[in-house]
Amino acid sequence: MNLPRSLPARLYLLAYDQDKERVTGRTQLGLVLRAAALADLYLERRLADEDGKAKVTAARPTGDPVLDAVLRQIADARPRSWRRWVRADERHIVRAVRDQLENERWIKVERRRILPDRVHLRERRPVKRYAAEVKAVLRPAAQPDDRTTAALVLAARGELPTVLSRRERREHRKRLEELADPLWPIARALEHDLRQKRAITTSGA
Repeated sequence: MNLPRSLPARLYLLAYDQDKERVTGRTQLGLVLRAAALADLYLERRLADEDGKAKVTAARPTGDPVLDAVLRQIADARPRSWRRWVRADERHIVRAVRDQLENERWIKVERRRILPDRVHLRERRPVKRYAAEVKAVLRPAAQPDDRTTAALVLAARGELPTVLSRRERREHRKRLEELADPLWPIARALEHDLRQKRAITTSGA
């Protein structure tokens, strides 16, 4: 079974801890998925950077409902920074991607009234294989495609523990910085918004 093509769907699957059988990084997952959608559109040359702001360069539909919704949102609004678009509707995109994966039978959602819904991964082997491919991008001799590189960069910037531990992110910091260069406006925006969100959470606590 082939993995979904979209980066938001792939990042959601990567965020699933198969040992604990739950989705990890819930506090930052919305930001990661928003950044993944932007990165997908950026790599497909539907978005471009213009003075630090996201600009639509091709508004035709992608065929993916999540990506199309993000593209329309940007096309219908005045020019805004990448940071603004990373944090826009972060809660909504988690549900949208989850519903998409459920419809495509990648996951099963057990809905509960009081406790958070429980998510079960149906197809484990392809996700494990993909996670290994993503992590292999760290090797100096690796020649990955842009999308696999983007998945690693966003997982690292989004601090998804299922992909890289804190120690691994620290050890490979230089390599990760190099890999992030082609996606610099989005990677930087994700890092900034995550740091800001955690600061707000800490001050509120």
